[in-house]
Amino acid sequence: MLGRRIFSPFQDHRTENMDDVSHLLKRANALVANGDFAGAAIIFEQLARNAEARQGLRAPFLFIQAGLARILLGQKTPGMVHIKHALTTLIESGRFIQLYRLGTHLVRELKARGLVKEAQEVAALVHSNMPAISEMPTERGPNPALISLPSHCSSCGGPLRADEVEWLNPSTGECPYCGSPVKNR
Repeated sequence: MLGRRIFSPFQDHRTENMDDVSHLLKRANALVANGDFAGAAIIFEQLARNAEARQGLRAPFLFIQAGLARILLGQKTPGMVHIKHALTTLIESGRFIQLYRLGTHLVRELKARGLVKEAQEVAALVHSNMPAISEMPTERGPNPALISLPSHCSSCGGPLRADEVEWLNPSTGECPYCGSPVKNR
């Protein structure tokens, strides 16, 4: 939502600091880029569990990355457990805009990998839990036709999609993984 600042779920300095989290996110995304899905999955799972323990808003996005890494590793069942957990977390917290956007992206991603059954499971979970359109929160942001974000966050290396970014103002979004500001190019 425009103008809304989300504080990082990683601000519990008793267990880890932002530099450690940023380093781990960069490492996990580099492992995915290099095809080491097992190593990436372990790191994403650790980050997701830690964020969830602190009731962090980024936990679902990290569980999605962990799930996708498991699926790319050929471990569909644990991958789908992570994905469904992430989507259920969004449902339970009433984050329906993120649920719809993330669900739509996941369905496309799973279908592109030939995982039609899994894509149908995600679509069913999302659509059966969406409120009526009149009950949906409204969101303002820049015109999607004018958005040109970098493909990856410069702070953590996470993939960026304009329709999944929280917009802080008309030219600056927030990385869903690390919370760093990302400028519209």
